[in-house]
Amino acid sequence: MTPVSITARFLLGVYHGHAADGSPDPFPSPARLLSALVSVAHTGTAAEPDGRPGPKVEEALTWLEEHPPNGLHVPNMVQVQSGTTIAYRRTGTIEKSQPKTAAKATSDGYALNGVISWLWDDMPDDVRDILAQLCEDVPCLGEMDSPVVMSTEETEANWRLDPAATAFTPGGLRVQVAAPGRVHELRTLHSQSRPSKPPTELADRFHPGSDTVNVFPTSEEGLRVARYEAVNPSRQDDGDRSPWRTVLVLLADDGTRRPFSPQRRVSWCVALHKALVSRIGNGAPPVVTGRYPKDSVAPANHLAIQYVPASVLAQSAVEAVSGAPGAFLIMLPSDISDDDQAVVLSYLVGMTRLRSRWAEARLRPVGEVVETRTFWRPPAQGTQRLWSPTPVAVPEVTRQRGEWTFEDAILLSLGFVWRDHLDAVSKDPTRGAQAYRSLVARVRERRAGVMWHHRVTRNPSSYAHKMQQGMTAQPYTALISAGDLMADTELVAVGQSRHLGGGLLVPADLPAELAQSVVGRQA
Repeated sequence: MTPVSITARFLLGVYHGHAADGSPDPFPSPARLLSALVSVAHTGTAAEPDGRPGPKVEEALTWLEEHPPNGLHVPNMVQVQSGTTIAYRRTGTIEKSQPKTAAKATSDGYALNGVISWLWDDMPDDVRDILAQLCEDVPCLGEMDSPVVMSTEETEANWRLDPAATAFTPGGLRVQVAAPGRVHELRTLHSQSRPSKPPTELADRFHPGSDTVNVFPTSEEGLRVARYEAVNPSRQDDGDRSPWRTVLVLLADDGTRRPFSPQRRVSWCVALHKALVSRIGNGAPPVVTGRYPKDSVAPANHLAIQYVPASVLAQSAVEAVSGAPGAFLIMLPSDISDDDQAVVLSYLVGMTRLRSRWAEARLRPVGEVVETRTFWRPPAQGTQRLWSPTPVAVPEVTRQRGEWTFEDAILLSLGFVWRDHLDAVSKDPTRGAQAYRSLVARVRERRAGVMWHHRVTRNPSSYAHKMQQGMTAQPYTALISAGDLMADTELVAVGQSRHLGGGLLVPADLPAELAQSVVGRQA
């Protein structure tokens, strides 16, 4: 037995399928995969002359319905239709002796930026050979307008089956999988929808003047729901744990020769983000928009846009940055796919001007892609690198019940950035205060601490972007030790506005003796 993957590659880049209730499916479930294979087992090249599959094919299908995939590979997805555009189309039926039309959405399919795969860790070789033959005959998966090419090839899972999950296990990806008896149920439904006795010639010629669309029967028998948990790739070193991978620098000048004021930086970054999304159009990937499918778990970090004045940029290792009062930093997350990165880079090309409600700025790319791990210059000998958020940072949560300090809120912001690697939230069966305290405890274990903090009370809403209902922005400045969460030269942002204009951690070095004495008391 060896690991086996069944892979579906949609030729048009779009998957179009519906659940039993008529709602669109974002991607084909393992249960739908089994249905497609059962269909070609009766109609494809593996079928016997009487339309029945051979005994070895029967055994392979039985094994498949008894063994749900151990893993899934689900690419990024986005709905093809983002608005409510409809088209009036003929349904193929008659109403009052006239062709009937109905309003339908232009498309309720999902565009995919890669293949979909179902993975088994221990599939028998003879089952693999039979399924490989069946895959060659599958013409489409879902509706007929989503043609597919299926094969068996090796892929890596980004979701793994959680066999211990219950209906009360939070989070994860829940999909329908087959259970014993599903193949028999599919054959029963096929027999019900296609009676063996054909209509008589007289009945076939008779037309009552009106008819309806023939809806084939569906059934939930032989199905169950399985939970899959997001895969956190193994981390070999601190470099692999970086929240963001690379950063692009765009020098910006609005003609005043002065840097953007701290209270306007969130607005400027929001304007740049909107301009980028507008240039990409409806196909903007979730890593850019920050909007992920409802059935998936969003990563801790996505594309971030920050602004730094020239005085801060001078502390970086970026060369050829003179001649502008400040610059935008477009930070690409570590888990961004090569395709999504190519989209961002291609649409940033040619952006020479940016309009906001404040003014119009000219943009000029530096011309190099910088690694976030080596963005800042190393600290001077005899000093310890601490960090201060610029212009400020904003906590993501309100004050919690019980013992909870503002320092806890700051450390929680650090935890949210690295939550995919600290394993404190996703595996905690609770939500709210207990999960937050668990994450703060993990951050403290990494020797992170807060030396000093100060609340900013003037125009606090200027530093926040889309606060949750009922929350009040509490911007702050601080002096933070990140412990071993990040390297001394790494580029990171924290807090509620870390993706758009706030919470960028800039170096604030102190003599090592002073820094260690204060941070030691905080630990």
